[in-house]
Amino acid sequence: MVFRKKPPFLKRTLLKRNSRILKIYLGVLFFAATCTGNPKTDVSSQVDSLRKITIPAEHIVFIGLDGWGGAFVSKADMPTVKRMVAGGASSLDMRCIMPSISWPNWSTLFCGTPPEKRNGETSNNVSDIMNFPSIFTLVQNSKMTNVFFHDWDVLGKVCPDEKAEKIKINSNINSARKIAAFIIEKKPAFTAVVFDEPDHIGHSKGWGSKAYYAKLTELNNLIAIIEQAVKDAGIYDSTVFVLSADHGGNFRGHGQNFKKHRQIPIIIYGRGIKSGYTIPSPLSICDIAPTMAAIMGLEPHPKWAGRPLKEVFK
Repeated sequence: MVFRKKPPFLKRTLLKRNSRILKIYLGVLFFAATCTGNPKTDVSSQVDSLRKITIPAEHIVFIGLDGWGGAFVSKADMPTVKRMVAGGASSLDMRCIMPSISWPNWSTLFCGTPPEKRNGETSNNVSDIMNFPSIFTLVQNSKMTNVFFHDWDVLGKVCPDEKAEKIKINSNINSARKIAAFIIEKKPAFTAVVFDEPDHIGHSKGWGSKAYYAKLTELNNLIAIIEQAVKDAGIYDSTVFVLSADHGGNFRGHGQNFKKHRQIPIIIYGRGIKSGYTIPSPLSICDIAPTMAAIMGLEPHPKWAGRPLKEVFK
């Protein structure tokens, strides 16, 4: 026999089942309401939880070494740096732009964009950079604190005075202690440090020379002092370290389209970053600023040419 309508016994079964489902559903709603209280408060707490998941860190410490070639990391005696490599995400084969010299590459690193795409700026023109958004601009516009420690005088122009506190340093232990004291006292959201070595020793003694490797060991010790300051400031668990360079070198020079001239390291270490992860190529120096922005939960500027390296996040 074929029923056009559900038989009475089937209707009763369905009603009982649907009643049980409705009771469970209402019970869940009641439990959620009693636990969360005001719906607006619940939405806010969900947003806060999402931010904790998507933002790896509240602080970034960027440390740049002028003339630090990626080809020279493996043989160097740099225990602090190599611990960060082992415990973080890294590549020794990021590429700088051409020409492989300081100003176009440092400005590209902080602005996420090569000079020719910044309002038609030429590679050695340092004036137009003041009107182009940098990572300092994004941090300052987000009401977070910025500080820029730089060795090379010209490099200070990559950041307008109103965008960050700028402090002149040297590539020595006294400056490292000065940076450490600042971090302990002020706990800035974004700390950028650029030492003007090992470039000078590379030009005088040669990239890959004993003197060059000795300078890398010395710089490692400065990095260790800065890392300890972050611990002493009580912000280590909410900090990501980013280490990189402007260019490499070979013999006693750089500037050409040679692998050792253009090959630089990128090391990202700290909260929310994968451990022991090798970042796949290709990688450009343009990617550093967007990645640092993403780490701080900021949208990369639409004018930037680089991309955030989201694959380094856990």
